[in-house]
Amino acid sequence: MLSTLFLLFVFVPFVAADNWDDFTNNLATDLAPLITLFGERLTKQFLSESISILDNVIFALSPLGVLTAVVSVIRICGSSSLRAFVGRAQEGPAEAECELLPCVSESTSELFNDGGITRVFGRPKIVEIVVWEDGDPKLGEKKMKVGTLKEALVEKSWTCAGKLSPSQLPELDIPNLSLNKGIKRRDQFWFYCAALLGTALQLGSIMFAALTVFMWPETFQKDDKPVASYAFPFYVIGSTLLFIGMFFCAFIMERSSKEYYLQPKKPSKIYWLQPGKQHADDQVFKAFLTTKEYGGPSATENLSYIKSVRDYRFHRKYLQIYSTLASTLLGFIFQFVGLRGLHASVILAQLGSTFLMAIVRTILRTERMAPEENEFRDEQKLLSSTQQELDCFAFHLENVDSFHLRLLPDRPTTLSSPGYVSHPSLSLAKHLIHTRARLAELTSSSNQGLTVAWDDMPIRQVAQNLARAIEMTMDLMTTSWEIDLGKTFIFNLLAECRTSSQSSDPVIESYCTILLRGSDTLRWRIDVNELEAILGLWVWSIQKANDNTPDFKLHRLVGLGKDDAQKEETDLYFQKWIFRQTEATMVNSGMMDFSSQLFGFASSKHSYDTDTLAVRVDSNLEMMAAQDIYIRFLGQVFGHFKQLGGDVDIVPGPNSSFLAQNSRINELVQCIETCDLGTREEALLCIVPTLNSRGLLPELAGDSINVRKRTTEYIGNGKWKDALNLVSWLCQRSNSNEFERSVYELGYLCCQAILEGDENGRHEGSKHMCELLRSDLRAQFFQSKGTRRPVGWMNSTNHEEWWKSFSKQLGWIAWHASRNVLASNWMQPYFEALGASEHLSPSCGAGLQDSDTERSIRTLQQWLTYTTMDIEIDRDVPGYDDELAFKWALSNQNHALLYWFLVKWTEMSKDLPSLAHAAYLFAAKNHSEWAIQVLCRRGADIEAENFEHHSVMIKLVLDQDLTGIQMMLANGASINGKSKTNKMGPLEVAAEQGHNDTISLLLDHGAEIDCLGKGKYSALWWATVEQRLETVSLLLGRGADINTIGLGYISPLYSAVLNQHIQMVDLLIQNGAKLNTQNDQGQTPVMLASTEPSIEIVRLLLAAGADTKLQDYGGRTALDLARIHGCTEAIVLLEAAMQS
Repeated sequence: MLSTLFLLFVFVPFVAADNWDDFTNNLATDLAPLITLFGERLTKQFLSESISILDNVIFALSPLGVLTAVVSVIRICGSSSLRAFVGRAQEGPAEAECELLPCVSESTSELFNDGGITRVFGRPKIVEIVVWEDGDPKLGEKKMKVGTLKEALVEKSWTCAGKLSPSQLPELDIPNLSLNKGIKRRDQFWFYCAALLGTALQLGSIMFAALTVFMWPETFQKDDKPVASYAFPFYVIGSTLLFIGMFFCAFIMERSSKEYYLQPKKPSKIYWLQPGKQHADDQVFKAFLTTKEYGGPSATENLSYIKSVRDYRFHRKYLQIYSTLASTLLGFIFQFVGLRGLHASVILAQLGSTFLMAIVRTILRTERMAPEENEFRDEQKLLSSTQQELDCFAFHLENVDSFHLRLLPDRPTTLSSPGYVSHPSLSLAKHLIHTRARLAELTSSSNQGLTVAWDDMPIRQVAQNLARAIEMTMDLMTTSWEIDLGKTFIFNLLAECRTSSQSSDPVIESYCTILLRGSDTLRWRIDVNELEAILGLWVWSIQKANDNTPDFKLHRLVGLGKDDAQKEETDLYFQKWIFRQTEATMVNSGMMDFSSQLFGFASSKHSYDTDTLAVRVDSNLEMMAAQDIYIRFLGQVFGHFKQLGGDVDIVPGPNSSFLAQNSRINELVQCIETCDLGTREEALLCIVPTLNSRGLLPELAGDSINVRKRTTEYIGNGKWKDALNLVSWLCQRSNSNEFERSVYELGYLCCQAILEGDENGRHEGSKHMCELLRSDLRAQFFQSKGTRRPVGWMNSTNHEEWWKSFSKQLGWIAWHASRNVLASNWMQPYFEALGASEHLSPSCGAGLQDSDTERSIRTLQQWLTYTTMDIEIDRDVPGYDDELAFKWALSNQNHALLYWFLVKWTEMSKDLPSLAHAAYLFAAKNHSEWAIQVLCRRGADIEAENFEHHSVMIKLVLDQDLTGIQMMLANGASINGKSKTNKMGPLEVAAEQGHNDTISLLLDHGAEIDCLGKGKYSALWWATVEQRLETVSLLLGRGADINTIGLGYISPLYSAVLNQHIQMVDLLIQNGAKLNTQNDQGQTPVMLASTEPSIEIVRLLLAAGADTKLQDYGGRTALDLARIHGCTEAIVLLEAAMQS
């Protein structure tokens, strides 16, 4: 527009004379002087970027936008009356500052847009980060430090002209974008040139006007008349006043903000980082990152950072303001009147100089920041959906291409194995995490500056949830569960980094995250910024790697790795502990990176060659990565557990199903749900596989105590169907040993329903019995689910053989039970059709004859195929036939029959405790730990006694069965349990019998060597009574109390003297036995020896220092007793001892 008008006026002199007059009269005379009033946008732009006196001079020469300058001064510094006069009475200071000043404040800021910089109201999210070199150059140390401008000033890496302290510099955290990055300020030389040109143009116009008036008045007439005498003086006075007024307008505007110039003392870079999806003033701003180098080798000049803040030095300075306004307005009026009186050519000259200076002022500020300087331009699409500008910036700072968390190996020692590198100088991951954590700190609400927190970033919210979940979990474990984790817990991660220029394999480094427990609150704390750094960097790398999978859905592996997710065992514990709503499916393992994560993207389009169990989840990628970190944390903290603990139960679920529960697992799930880290099912997917990998997943089988309580409750209420369905549910979802026990329990319940149940019970029992005889419940369950599984899933060869053996034994029981119960006779044909038989296979146990086999089978039939009321046994129970049946079933691996036999005896032992004793004894003597564990799980009393009041442990001690003793101890038998009659425990019996190997075994397992109490005597006492010299020596060597008291207050030494066992006496004396202990009659060992014909014992006691002057309760000394009994040699020795 301006150039067009300029060209128009250049060619005006070539127009004809008559047209000239018309043109000048209509355009130049009337319009040209008024143009000076306008030019609002150009005027505001120049004023808002003026920071020096030279800028003010250039603005005042041949000025444009007089009205804008006047109104601007009023808006910034005018009184309320003046602001009302120009229609700005309701305007707040922020709006004027935003339009007219270069400064920033709490109410005005600047943001990057696609084409430049936009000033906005309020405090948008943008951060100014300084990166400077730090370290001692003399030592060759060089590292980069990240912080704010204020921190750089505090650390003397930057200085401020005027030597102001950082605390005296206001609004350091609010970036000045226009002055430092938006405008590429030209060299000062060009500003001086512009000022000279403006001066020449302004003076040239005045000189030309003087020539037209004084030198060639006839040539330059006005309406064929000489120009009026007032015209030239008015023009000169007006131009002078206008220059002065416009200069002071610009001066007041420029001094309404104060500029501080900051210089770097160390090579530095300033980065301006702006998050995307930011709304301000009805605009949406994209993510932006740009930088400027100060003092480095790439810097072309010694630049200063300009900090411009609001200054109120002209506040209420009305004299200066009114003078400036008056000068400006009067100057324009005088100039306008003067120009109206001068020749049109003068008006054109003034107009030309105004236009030319407007162009010059514009050219001075035309070099601006290019859109290509946005270093986020290639990641805009990804950043718009993830809002991970901090992570992208951290990668840019450290020149890293990717960051991944690797799965920790099972054993920490593998870190030094090939493929894993840990080198102090290669701490790239550490630097990257610390840089990202520092960025998080600078943009968090905990920052003490005025920076607006970026707390609405999705990655930050998830990181905070993860931190709360970890802290809550640690508090739960140490406070409620009373697990000793110390005051510091180190949480290890394996980080894999690849630099942009790195061509070799990435370096894998171990990174430690520390949790601290407060000494005052006893609450655990983790560095949430560090956690955000790890999570954000990892998620950003995954996002970049999977940018081309928009249609794929997130899936979480069931298990802790590819191998785990391909096991049948994993499918089983998923069905038992995890499954709530979403079924696990098989996915293609080639679509996921199992080296670094337990989740990934999968698509139904790639349903071929599926081999890995996974569950589709609705959570986003950030949540999945956070859950993965939580899994790694759980895996390490569970390493401090010996067992999980808590109550295990099974409760009714939806759709006539059941749910396995553990109180402590539920508490962990609650931590995750409370902290918004995932749904209940996702929480279980994190917790259960971790527990399983650590061997901490609670046992839950058909014989678990709470399961038996619930089935007993169902049966008591006549709900046989619910009881059988519950155990059947467990059979379908249990693995290995738990599966076998659950199947045995279901078979036993079916038999009990047929034998003991009502009509409904018999019907349900026969129904489930047929299902067991027909096929494998577990394999049938997975086949019926309709979910894709590999061929042979849950149906291995070994398992098929086991199931055939079980169904054969169950069929035998079913056939006989249905025959022996009249109401169940109708079931027999159905059972026979499914393979049930009257006879077992003709196999014999090792060392058993045919007759013994028949007796064994008959015994089992008596116990298992009749109702409890109908069992008739015409012999001693328990007896030889029962033990024979046990051995036969065990040797023939008829574990189902043996299991049911033991269960039957356990139930009957409530009324006949000797059955529990016999069962444990049979199991221990035959060294069957499996049978012992069956009895323990069923609740049989392991301390039950037989008719002789001997426990199983005492019987085994008497038999010197060391293996049996070890098995019993391993399964909870009391090592210090005493007989109810003679108060002797296993150790005392072993000492009495002189079984030294057994004594050593018991002591090694923690037996109390001096277990005393009312009516109890120590093992040493029993050994001395029975004259077991080697046993006494062994016990003394293991720390037994040599002065323990026994029956009649008899000490071991007294007992040895009584038995006249010289070697025993000598041994006890040498080990420090008390010589003067008195029994219940007041007699000491030397008194007893004086009445016995054993002079050697008397000599030993006297030589050891026995007191000969003590008296018994009858007032007699040892010498008196020797005289009474006529022991001449003893008399001589005692008299000699008393004299000496």
